[in-house]
Amino acid sequence: MANKISMKIVNFEKEMQRVEQEVQRLANKDIENRVDFAVNTLRVVTPIDTGEARAGWEDKTFRGTDGYLDGTIKNDVEHIEFLNRGHSKQAPQYFIEQVLIKIGLLKP
Repeated sequence: MANKISMKIVNFEKEMQRVEQEVQRLANKDIENRVDFAVNTLRVVTPIDTGEARAGWEDKTFRGTDGYLDGTIKNDVEHIEFLNRGHSKQAPQYFIEQVLIKIGLLKP
């Protein structure tokens, strides 16, 4: 003889909305932390002569239409591309990609 289980879920829809909001909050915080960490790490590993390239790192997070954050990381300094190609003995070739792969923001 099998036992039967019966449950009545009260305010299920409201609880699911609360769970979704909490997941979104945690995901957004994680995205914000990863973008901040990436920019700070890139600043540390960027070769320095005048400091222009190191100071050029910027990040921005913005809320998408789905409520989740999207992030951008950029460096508009003209010679950052050359530094990333290995034109400085202070950092290896493709140091930017290496940092982003290591922290999980870029897939190899």
